[in-house]
Amino acid sequence: MGAPSAIDQLQRVLEPRCIVTDPAELLVYESDGFTIARARPAAVVFPLSTRQVVQAVQILAREGVQIVPRGSGTGLTGGCVAFDDGIIVSTARMTRIHRIDLDNRAAHVDAGVRNTALTDVLAALPGGSAWHFAPDPSSQRASTIGGNAATNAGGIHTLKDFVSSNHVLGIEMVLADGSVARIGASDGCHESPPLDLPGLVCGSEGTLGIITSLWVRLTPKATAFRNIVGIFATQADACRAISDIIAAGHLPAAMEMLDGPMVQIIEDAYHFGFPRDAAALVLTELDGVEDLLDEQMRQVIEIFRGHNPISVESSADPARRAALWKARKSAFGAIGKISRSYCTQDACVPRSMLADVLAEIGRIGRRYGLQLPNVFHAGDGNVHPIFLYDDRDQRQVQNTLAAAEEILRYCIDVGGALTGEHGVGVEKIHLMPYQFDRATMEQFQRVKAAFDPAQQFNAGKLLPSEKVRVTLLKPGRQAPQ
Repeated sequence: MGAPSAIDQLQRVLEPRCIVTDPAELLVYESDGFTIARARPAAVVFPLSTRQVVQAVQILAREGVQIVPRGSGTGLTGGCVAFDDGIIVSTARMTRIHRIDLDNRAAHVDAGVRNTALTDVLAALPGGSAWHFAPDPSSQRASTIGGNAATNAGGIHTLKDFVSSNHVLGIEMVLADGSVARIGASDGCHESPPLDLPGLVCGSEGTLGIITSLWVRLTPKATAFRNIVGIFATQADACRAISDIIAAGHLPAAMEMLDGPMVQIIEDAYHFGFPRDAAALVLTELDGVEDLLDEQMRQVIEIFRGHNPISVESSADPARRAALWKARKSAFGAIGKISRSYCTQDACVPRSMLADVLAEIGRIGRRYGLQLPNVFHAGDGNVHPIFLYDDRDQRQVQNTLAAAEEILRYCIDVGGALTGEHGVGVEKIHLMPYQFDRATMEQFQRVKAAFDPAQQFNAGKLLPSEKVRVTLLKPGRQAPQ
């Protein structure tokens, strides 16, 4: 039993191009976007169909090998890293779009279809360019729809469009015994109560099975937009403006905030013309009915002006809109110019607490000697402090992990959640019992056992496991004073 025997059997049933065992090639699969969590898999298999996923799962389960589902590897919590000599089953080559049904506003796609690939196919159909699959994570050019569902991904427009589970109608998945389950609805229909099983599987991070195909909702694309940029001298003023805009009943398509350090980093790298002395920049996008947008924009601007802005800019110009969003999406590229390594934290806090949370993040960063620029989805309170460090220095890595843990505990303490959109993976697993009480954790474990009683799928991710334990933060590390 074990990985060598499983690999031998996999090589008999899969084409050579569908399995990777060369150590040099496996280096690519040692981590996802959270590069602190690393482990080399025993192998990576690339099924081309649900039938081949079934074959792989049956072999790996029989040999007692950890099965680690993976999409395109753009996750940010170590959720698709194969610890304990596990074998990765990647759906990245399952890229068939089975059906697009514009009449019922639905599409049936394989799990490996990329977000933008579906958009491109829609655009080529008569009338299809008016529709899209709404989730738009920053990695949408590379991320797969199956991966979106597994992590319940969001994105910049989550405030109005919500997360992936709101756009997944049905799921086909391979279970731990190799059987294929179809849950939810298909062909534009909606599953009736009492159980929302797709809602359960979305966000389960590959711990319940391998998603092989999905029926997803297609929604109309907005055609009319207004953009408003507020520049503020204090973070507190910016945060209060954000909270008041939502409290007034407005629901922007997106509401992003960059703190002062992040504005400076972007400006130094790309020269967009933002004032370098700003403490905060809030980029708000409104979409909807053209005849109503100017009045809504006027009301939002009025709220901004009630919070001591340095300036407020508004525009209906598509070119200016594109430039503003290019600036926002250039944030991580700009970080890459100044730091060898970085990781992005992800917690969700009440909007009314944003000013306090940002202030505390700053205090924690100073206590640990870290620069923590912020760029985040402010409208739904999803904060993303960015930790800059050098991954060649284990002291810096441990310092970063210790600071991140303190920030996450604080966010939970003020009524927030451990994750807003990135998931838990191995990065935050040790804090699950901090957020959830014992009874809730036990119920989570019962759900896991109902799907995967032997813990074959992604053990040690999302939920603590006796079978696979991963400890990133080592004991005894002291934060610099």
